[in-house]
Amino acid sequence: MKLTDRNKTGWVYGVSASAIFAVSSAAAHHSYSMFDLSKQSQVSGAVHTLEWGNPHVWLWITVTDEKGVATLYAFEGTSPGEMSRRSGWSRSIVSSGDKVTVMYAPFKDGKNGGRIRTVTLPDGRTLGAASGPPRPAPAGSPPKQ
Repeated sequence: MKLTDRNKTGWVYGVSASAIFAVSSAAAHHSYSMFDLSKQSQVSGAVHTLEWGNPHVWLWITVTDEKGVATLYAFEGTSPGEMSRRSGWSRSIVSSGDKVTVMYAPFKDGKNGGRIRTVTLPDGRTLGAASGPPRPAPAGSPPKQ
């Protein structure tokens, strides 16, 4: 079968549209549009579970209010690799029942939880959930060995 100029043009448009769709789908996956990044909230509670897997780590905690009502909150982090390399996380950093405090950007739809900014662990350490290039060391910091 010989392609005419019209068929070639249609084929080029089809391939181009497919490529654009694939790129926009990949970018949408990494969007933080479901979080209100202009806001910051904080809750403390007991770790329910840490889901250590790709594409994103999820931390689930049970928050008990002053009336004794327990509510499950869900917090999204970055990938396990990012969280371990850049922020010191590991799959065993918390256990079920550990008391933690989570600073987060809330979900826009009002659901309980959001995007992890920091988690304060039972031993007092605070870990972020960084993504992107490493931040520079503060001025006056000793050089890394």
